[in-house]
Amino acid sequence: MDSKSQLSPVEQALSALNDNLASARTEAKDSVTVPKETAIWIRNVLEDIAEGRLVRSPEPEDEMTTQQVANLLGVSRPFVVKLIDDGRLPGHKVGTHRRVYTRDAIDFKTRMDRS
Repeated sequence: MDSKSQLSPVEQALSALNDNLASARTEAKDSVTVPKETAIWIRNVLEDIAEGRLVRSPEPEDEMTTQQVANLLGVSRPFVVKLIDDGRLPGHKVGTHRRVYTRDAIDFKTRMDRS
């Protein structure tokens, strides 16, 4: 099994960025090409910093909305709701809203990526 497949999405993005930077240094390039997912993550972090928002990595016990999970998985929000309702993705309700723990969303994404 590839050790990179066991990394969290943030660690995978950082690894891809580091690989591209190492390649750029050895080939004396002024530009670096990164995967789309990594570029989006970097852009979002930079936007948050520029607008003065606190930037921190998600904790495993943090809760995500169904829309946040959908964005992470690259699927629609109704599809995430169906996954939760079918018991394929662990979730719980806070009032009338469904929530998913970050660790469960990342575990599900890892399983999706492997299949």
